[in-house]
Amino acid sequence: MTRLSRYLSKLFAIEALSFFFVAAFLVWITQALRLFDLVTAKGQDMLTLLGQSLLTTPPLALAIIYICMGIGMARALRSLQDSRELHSIHSSGRTRALWGAVTIFVLGGVIAVSLFAHVIEPWSKRAYSQWSEEVAADLVGRALNPHRFSEVVPGLFIVIGGRDADGTIRDFFADDKRAPDTERTYIADRAVIVFDDQGYNLSLEDGAVQYIRKGEQFTEVEFNRYELSLDRLTDDGGIASGLEQKGSLTIIAEGISNGGLTALAWRKLNERLAEATRVIALCLVVAALAAFPHARRGRDRLPIEVTVLVLGLADRTLSSITAAWPVIGPHFGAICLMAIAILFFVRENFSFRLRLPQWRAA
Repeated sequence: MTRLSRYLSKLFAIEALSFFFVAAFLVWITQALRLFDLVTAKGQDMLTLLGQSLLTTPPLALAIIYICMGIGMARALRSLQDSRELHSIHSSGRTRALWGAVTIFVLGGVIAVSLFAHVIEPWSKRAYSQWSEEVAADLVGRALNPHRFSEVVPGLFIVIGGRDADGTIRDFFADDKRAPDTERTYIADRAVIVFDDQGYNLSLEDGAVQYIRKGEQFTEVEFNRYELSLDRLTDDGGIASGLEQKGSLTIIAEGISNGGLTALAWRKLNERLAEATRVIALCLVVAALAAFPHARRGRDRLPIEVTVLVLGLADRTLSSITAAWPVIGPHFGAICLMAIAILFFVRENFSFRLRLPQWRAA
């Protein structure tokens, strides 16, 4: 790596990281404000609020990494354009160092986004789920007061007849009115809170589940034993499950041990791989748009940051629409961006070669 390549790649990285840290901090603050009412309603402290908001940040941060990288590269190339350094690089034939810096920056971004997608994001979802289960167990445990109705979370009421010395709950009753169209009632002669590899569960014995739907439709299902997950009982709608909580290496290892990956596992891995494709595609478009010098005034052009943001959102939208397509679905938006990048590269390279003799003569 030449000194010029190191200088340019460092410039790209500084711009991208500064923008990413600001965006990630805003995401974290937003998550903390969103979870404030949910956490405080469960009687938890500020540490729980800050910790859970931090654990919910990686999935949202993953969605903006490639945009931050595109904007960072665009801002760096624009500063090179404004200082005429970009003109010097091209006119002196040092473009190999420029494209080398772009390659290094893109590879670094692919590694970073892959680490987020395959390791950090599933770990954060798994940690958030486990923490939520502990909060739910604490919340339900404090609400189980004999002969007194307690509102565990808004819309969920619990009352018990008593508790034995071994922790067995007698005459359990819970009324769940959180769903707008269905009211659920859980009744059991006995119940006990248990912990297994699936998390905390409320094991109900000899009871019934009653459903009252709109239109006064009533359904009752009796049971001898019913396992009710505590995080489901106090769920705020933000807890992931299944493959969402498993790292890619874990999914692959389980697939190998089970004789092959399932269709859902292949789809999840493909969706995570698409994050790296987005980084490559958007950075290529930015390089095609801003890596060639020109003499146009800045005020006559659309801000490059806005262009990158629009392209990033367009990529995410197209990929969401075509997500159900086999193999290329999650990558479709990135493929379109790559096609646009190729067109811009051909146009800019051709027009630049026509302008280059004039600059060298000058």
